[in-house]
Amino acid sequence: MKKLLLIAGVAVALAASAEYTSQTIGVTKITTTNRNTIVAVPFASLTNGTAAISANDLVCTNGLPIGTTTATTQLLVFKNDGYLTWELAPEGWVPVPNGSHTADYVSANSTIASGGAIWVVLPSAPNPSQDIYIYGDFTTEPTQSSIAPGVANLIANPLQSDATVALSGTPAKGDVIIIPTDGAAESYSYGRGGWVNNGVSFDLASITVKVGQGFWYVSKSTTGVTKVTWSAKSN
Repeated sequence: MKKLLLIAGVAVALAASAEYTSQTIGVTKITTTNRNTIVAVPFASLTNGTAAISANDLVCTNGLPIGTTTATTQLLVFKNDGYLTWELAPEGWVPVPNGSHTADYVSANSTIASGGAIWVVLPSAPNPSQDIYIYGDFTTEPTQSSIAPGVANLIANPLQSDATVALSGTPAKGDVIIIPTDGAAESYSYGRGGWVNNGVSFDLASITVKVGQGFWYVSKSTTGVTKVTWSAKSN
């Protein structure tokens, strides 16, 4: 579900600001039945519409479970083959030190460009479901996610509708797409010229990724797939 809020200028208040431009704020509701949910980053920063947004600014705290450090909602940012973690506390999102990473490091390195994704972890699987709201600058709608070659990439559907995917570049043998759930993850591997799911040839174009949700793309080549392009799925 999508809501776009156009902030129009109030003539009296903004007459003195020659640099003012209208801003479109996007609000997306993601409904999940899983404890672990990949959440898209379709927005830029509200303070700078061309800059990446921080995970703690992206996810609204309203309605999310809050408890102790072992039973509260978490945000996980995947960067440099590792996770940076935020936890929901009474005062809001709090960066959590992890190994050699200090809280200041987590805070400073948790920005995600539009088209990327984060991981939201609830204290337990919701019954029956949990709504997660994300918001940010939506002046420019992203339609692509970048793939860093030779590593694991966490990406998600940045459109405001269910989407199909297309790849830019040629997949390498051993490339894997993993769509996680709380049950058995769906896994698609590339080999012998095509994608395979449970040993059966599979047309990647038939995958539907719901709004706000996503998958891992594990790249095995430094010259393979470079982008995923998202297209709104027709009814």
